[in-house]
Amino acid sequence: MLYSVVLTIVIQNNKILLLKRRKGDFINLLAIPGGKIEENEHVSDAAKRELLEESGIESDFKDYLGCVSEVLIQNKEVKAHFILHLCELFPKTIDILNNTEGEMDWYDLDSLNGIKENIIPSDYEMIKNFILSKSKKYFNCVEEKVGNKYYIREFL
Repeated sequence: MLYSVVLTIVIQNNKILLLKRRKGDFINLLAIPGGKIEENEHVSDAAKRELLEESGIESDFKDYLGCVSEVLIQNKEVKAHFILHLCELFPKTIDILNNTEGEMDWYDLDSLNGIKENIIPSDYEMIKNFILSKSKKYFNCVEEKVGNKYYIREFL
């Protein structure tokens, strides 16, 4: 199955907004907030909508950071293929009013390496490559689920 997804990068005071997932794949791991792009919806509009739905935070679109083509493998088969659009948003407030998808909080960008085991591996790679090192704008990613753990097999 192919999914077109928007991920919302929200940074304030050197802290990034992350979500501790409580349903679906990646339960109990920290994730970049986001979701599926709806039919006839622009990427920028989807980013603002998803952030509002998941956190209650209104925002303005700041920048399109890039794209990742991610394949999720489970039991040696492709479970899903995601086209992930990373969008940076400027929050109109930092107060989290909603936690519909899981517990949301602000995390210090300089301390993420110390908690990387608690972050979805591909999300950590996206933060590292798009935010911290500001490298190229496109990556291919292969992530594999083995038991209850997720592993990056490729991030090029």
